[in-house]
Amino acid sequence: MRNLRVMAFVAALGASVQVSWAADVATDDSLGLILSGQFESWNGYSFYGNESGDTGYEDDTGQFVSNISGRLSVPLGSSFALQADGQVAYSSNALFGSQQDDLFQSSYLLGGHMSWRNPSSGLIGGFAAFGGGDHDNDSTAYADFFAVGGEGQLYLNDMTLYLQAGYLDSSNDDDFIRNAGFARGVLRWFFTPDNRLQTELSYVGGTSDSGGGAADTNVLEWSVRYDTVIPDLPIIGDTNVFFGYRGSDFEKKGSDPGGFTDHTLLVGIAHYFGSSSVQEMDRTGVTLDLPNFGRWVAAGEPLE
Repeated sequence: MRNLRVMAFVAALGASVQVSWAADVATDDSLGLILSGQFESWNGYSFYGNESGDTGYEDDTGQFVSNISGRLSVPLGSSFALQADGQVAYSSNALFGSQQDDLFQSSYLLGGHMSWRNPSSGLIGGFAAFGGGDHDNDSTAYADFFAVGGEGQLYLNDMTLYLQAGYLDSSNDDDFIRNAGFARGVLRWFFTPDNRLQTELSYVGGTSDSGGGAADTNVLEWSVRYDTVIPDLPIIGDTNVFFGYRGSDFEKKGSDPGGFTDHTLLVGIAHYFGSSSVQEMDRTGVTLDLPNFGRWVAAGEPLE
């Protein structure tokens, strides 16, 4: 099943690329779509709390977490673009071998977007992704997942409104979230071309195992992030950095309910190519990303 999903994803992505290239390979300079990319890495600390049911976290439970991601946007014709995403997340619990029960271990994510865009007004498109997540020291507590959905952006002067919605499923029928719908909203506000405040809110509703049966399982996630540039650093020069907070509430209902929250404080560094500013990148280059699928899917395990 895992291989079939991967093959289907690759086939769909390849078909989209072939159709776009057949239509028109050249980039329309009047629209300003650019070949561009982004690499970023962040590190932070997650605090767990508000436990209910059998989650079993101690009051002072926490761990270090890290994330590395990359994105590449390629113009296809006058107004279409293909973007590829990759991401790896991991924790100190996995990295240093402590392997404490029910704490997030690691996840990976690969995905692609196909979109039509007018840099002066907005974007509309679709995406597909697959990956895997691990949330326990048990080797069986791992699930592959896949997701498909639609997305759109609206450009309003110095603001970008970004909406996504779709379907998420996982391969593990035991404790991981599966058969779920999700929605995500993002607001980006550019104070200057390289100073941006981003807020977002996501919701996913699906099912997970509960005493041998299926139980409704929900995740609510919210975050805020500020991007800026530190000028004239030694050796590396001007450097894009960001600071953020992400919170999540996980809840399972049914005959064996449970729940917990986590709060993550993070700081990171970003590298861009192909544009002169973060705002130009947002409107003409790499502008799309993917929800926190790996974390959502794996959250079902500590709720068992």
